[in-house]
Amino acid sequence: MPTVPVREFHGRDAELALVRGELERLSDGAEAVVVVEGAAGMGKSRLLAEAAAIARRLRIRVGRSAADPSETMVELAALLAAVFDGVEPLLDPGELTTLHTQPEQRFWLLRDLQQLLERAALESPLLICVDDAHWADAGTIAAIRTLPMRLMGLPIAWVIALRPPREATPLVHALEQLKQEGARTIALGPLNDDAVALLAADMLAAQPNQSVLKQLAEADGSPFLVVETLLGLRDEERIRVVDGRAELIDGGLPRRVHQKMRERLGRLSDEASDAVTVAASLGRTFTFDELARTLGRPASDLLAPVGELLEANLLVERDEKLAFWHDITREAVRASVPVTARRALDRQAAVALLEAGALPVEVAAQLAASAEIGDEVAIATLLDAAKALVTTDPGTAAQFGQRALEIAPAHHPQRGEIVSTTAIALHIAGNSEQAIAFADRALRETLPTLQEAEVRLSIAGMFAISPEIRIGAGRLALSLPDLPETLRARHLACLFHNLVTAGRLEESRAVLEETHAAVEPTDDARATFTLRVAESALEYTDDRFGPSHELITEAYRDGIFAGDDQRLRLAHMWHGELLSVADRHDEALAIAADGLAAAQRDHQGWAYQMFETWHGRMLLRTGRLSEARAVLEGRFALEDGRHAAGVLDAAGIVALGRLAIHTGDTRQARRLGDIAQVMLEQGTPAVRRHAGWLLASFAMAEGDAEAARSWLRAPTDPDDRAMLPRFPFDIADDVLLARIALATQDDELAQLALSTSERRAQLNPGIHSIAATAAHVRGLLERNQADLREAVVLFERPPRPLELAAALEDLGAELAATDRVAAIDVLGRTLALYTELGATWDARRVRSRLRDLGVRRRLVTAEPETSGWAALTTSERTVARLVAEGLTNREVAERLFVSPHTVNSHLRHVFSKLGINSRVELARHARDREMA
Repeated sequence: MPTVPVREFHGRDAELALVRGELERLSDGAEAVVVVEGAAGMGKSRLLAEAAAIARRLRIRVGRSAADPSETMVELAALLAAVFDGVEPLLDPGELTTLHTQPEQRFWLLRDLQQLLERAALESPLLICVDDAHWADAGTIAAIRTLPMRLMGLPIAWVIALRPPREATPLVHALEQLKQEGARTIALGPLNDDAVALLAADMLAAQPNQSVLKQLAEADGSPFLVVETLLGLRDEERIRVVDGRAELIDGGLPRRVHQKMRERLGRLSDEASDAVTVAASLGRTFTFDELARTLGRPASDLLAPVGELLEANLLVERDEKLAFWHDITREAVRASVPVTARRALDRQAAVALLEAGALPVEVAAQLAASAEIGDEVAIATLLDAAKALVTTDPGTAAQFGQRALEIAPAHHPQRGEIVSTTAIALHIAGNSEQAIAFADRALRETLPTLQEAEVRLSIAGMFAISPEIRIGAGRLALSLPDLPETLRARHLACLFHNLVTAGRLEESRAVLEETHAAVEPTDDARATFTLRVAESALEYTDDRFGPSHELITEAYRDGIFAGDDQRLRLAHMWHGELLSVADRHDEALAIAADGLAAAQRDHQGWAYQMFETWHGRMLLRTGRLSEARAVLEGRFALEDGRHAAGVLDAAGIVALGRLAIHTGDTRQARRLGDIAQVMLEQGTPAVRRHAGWLLASFAMAEGDAEAARSWLRAPTDPDDRAMLPRFPFDIADDVLLARIALATQDDELAQLALSTSERRAQLNPGIHSIAATAAHVRGLLERNQADLREAVVLFERPPRPLELAAALEDLGAELAATDRVAAIDVLGRTLALYTELGATWDARRVRSRLRDLGVRRRLVTAEPETSGWAALTTSERTVARLVAEGLTNREVAERLFVSPHTVNSHLRHVFSKLGINSRVELARHARDREMA
């Protein structure tokens, strides 16, 4: 009884309708994301194939790939295959310049991919399908998490298929975030009885009778098992067709369903059985040449056995490669082979792939599982893979390094390099005290003292990891015997710096004298540079901004010769921070622009993010709320609190929280509140202070002063130190602290706000914003109109428009009790300023104050528009105009000297205010507006 290929996709009408509807959105220029979940054999791959067919009928270009379990360590393997492979690839690989070049390649590679996809989507709608995403590599997961959001408004559809997750993984977190942003979900369950009957009729070219349907019921609605059952019944000639109806000759499952794979292989020729068994070690897809190389036979010898495997439905041809009929088939083949044989075959396949030009990361997992002690190829390959992954996937890099250590003999010449690479990876991952303890033990047991101290110095200088881990690495190094003086000086200076940035100020002061004593005799440029940078930060925490600026200026000048590029970039940013504190904002913003340009030029991802965060904080200080919001929203769009390990990131999140309050963005405030809770639980003392301050700010904005006070009283250290001061600080903190103190009648907090602001003003004469803050706090707490007027005058000079508006509001409130006319005048000016800044939440509060004074007329223009072109800020209008002209995010970013993330954030606000979903609609709106 012959069967025919399945033509129709039965039982999935609702799912296909959803996919079709999402794809049709692309014709209007909108984006779409569909997540498909289903157990093995439920038809995920077929659904993606149908999606691709629908897309092509809609003239949507299609890129498809399936994540391969053998490529889980290959950076961006699944995504790159989707966009670069196939007969008509979506993108030209020659246009991707950063592939396999930089250690931080993921950050820049994703930016390049975003640019290329943006250009392609402006020419034609795109569909990107990633099947079996549960096997996706870390880079592809990062892309799934970021690119759909950053390519918002472009006609790109993403369809991601995976098996239902059993635990929380990075992929699960990424997909949950996409779902929160509007991604649609399809859950593929078993086929119902009608669908099974239609599928059988399609394959048998006849209507199945009850005997056939009863047999198929044992498949429990699994499309894969239904097809397997029908194919098995066909092979065994147990179905006959009479008058257009198919009936079962005798009952029982066919052998191909109930037999173990070992028995199925036994019915093949020896050559075919060997070929399919070896193929299972090559991966889910492979080339004819790779199979021949691994078997060590000429390709011509495999024509017959491969043909036999295709006939038996064990293999199929797919995109000019061979592939297993289904993942279940491959898994069954591998399970049919004894473990020892499977390991030997995996190693044989890995070596063949390496000889054919595969990268070490592409075969490392196979070698890790299959290599024996002393396997030189495996040792070298695992080490190379670990070094390649150490910055992008340190957890996996550490696993490869540990495995290389296990199989490397005690006196292997590369053992020291393996240990140092593994130790660095474990410290970067930073997720296990046990893992870091292993690294510490392995370093001590394997390396000479000098080499161990050098490795620990590199760990202590990694600004992308937690300061607590850096501090631990430094202290262990300093406990080593017989450290050379120069190396000891460098470690002490680094420890001092890390203690300051972690907020452990008393501990940092305790080691300062010892650090000076160690550094000065060596005359070592690097140790001296590190010490000066740290001393500048310590002076800053003591509110001595003049000496802090002198130290950082000197450090930056001499740091060029120190050979510490990371700390030099940090010093450049810190120099700008001190200029901004001194009200020299134009100079500070110029440093931010220079730092961003240099980081982009040199492909330094961490430095780019550092300068971008700081730039957003500077924009907030200067009252450019919409620009600051765009920068910081873009920077922290994917933050969940677990990655804010450093104080600079924490300060950026607090700045974004302030923006959410001023603009009345309650959704953003809720999100940031959740992030702050994570930071409070997992952060260093300095990070916890920022988190507590943010939560106190949100509580105060909601009118709950007691809750705000409780957050400030929460300890951040085992020694019960209070939540304040923050590092880096903001002058607005003192005023808010005074407000909390007044609202809760807390004299101690009031005294803290007053003494802190006045001490800061005394130590920094001539800085108008600091003197203004002291006057503002004093005027608030003492209800002194003269002090509040002084604050207003001083805040007008830097200028600091948000702080000026706050001082005006407090002055107006104080005047209301004695001089109604003057109060109305001052509050009217306040309202105009808040409205101009875009501080809508504050403007509503001032309007309420004016209504309480009996004001009914409009003192300024009507409430700002919240929708339509009139609601767009200057920056948003500029971005909208350039995007409507057809420029990509990166092209707009380059023209406006901002980051692509900032452009994307502006676009989100433009779309929201205009009530549109795509760039096509934006261009139409812009054209209609010009015609009007």
